[in-house]
Amino acid sequence: MVRRQRAWAAMVALAAGNILSATVIVTPQMEFRHLYAFSPNGRVAIQNLYGNVSITAWDRDAVLVEAIKRSADPKRLEDARIVVEPTMDSLSISTQYTGSDADHPTSVEFRITVPRGAILENVTLTNGALSLRGLSGSVKASAVNGDIRALKLTGQAELSTINGRLEVDFERTSRANPISLSSVNGPIHLTLPSGSGASLVAHNRSGGIASDVGRVAHTPAGHRLVVKGTGVQIHLRNINGGISIRSIECSCT
Repeated sequence: MVRRQRAWAAMVALAAGNILSATVIVTPQMEFRHLYAFSPNGRVAIQNLYGNVSITAWDRDAVLVEAIKRSADPKRLEDARIVVEPTMDSLSISTQYTGSDADHPTSVEFRITVPRGAILENVTLTNGALSLRGLSGSVKASAVNGDIRALKLTGQAELSTINGRLEVDFERTSRANPISLSSVNGPIHLTLPSGSGASLVAHNRSGGIASDVGRVAHTPAGHRLVVKGTGVQIHLRNINGGISIRSIECSCT
């Protein structure tokens, strides 16, 4: 009797395992990885239609481009072509699509590592989120449907999104490196090092402004904050989302 019970338990466990394994769906994918020699202050341009992009700084004179293509249909993986056009002082990265339009096009997720002083002169995303970290060069980036999260920046920045959240953190600021942030349908969160002495203008049409510096004015056109300082010049613009500005002690070494 005991043997029969053990045999029955083993059969049930095996059947359950088969059921679980049958429900696992693996999305077909292809990977891309290449290292390019690069100038420490070179210019980088990136365009991606479907997929997230992550850009991180390192202390090497090279750019590492890693990408993963994913599609529910393995036959459509080749519809997305990764194009990299390198020179010693510039690098263009883009995704080009061929074939007919699909309801679920192949997505391409990029993980890119650049020299700390690289200049991101044109980073454009259509459907995907952008992540930036540790850059000291100037940054110009935009997204249509996706969040932008930029941490530990020290250079000039011009960042905008239409449908997404904008979260930006500066490790250091300088009057020589102005900051411009804008959103249409999403909140803006800006963190500055204390003592930056920023000269700041913020306008929000439909959402409020929360700030630990200055006094917010309520006008028929929305909310407005003006702070006159001698440090970095900052412009913030939003339509349907809040604006948050705060200062913290710099923990950088």
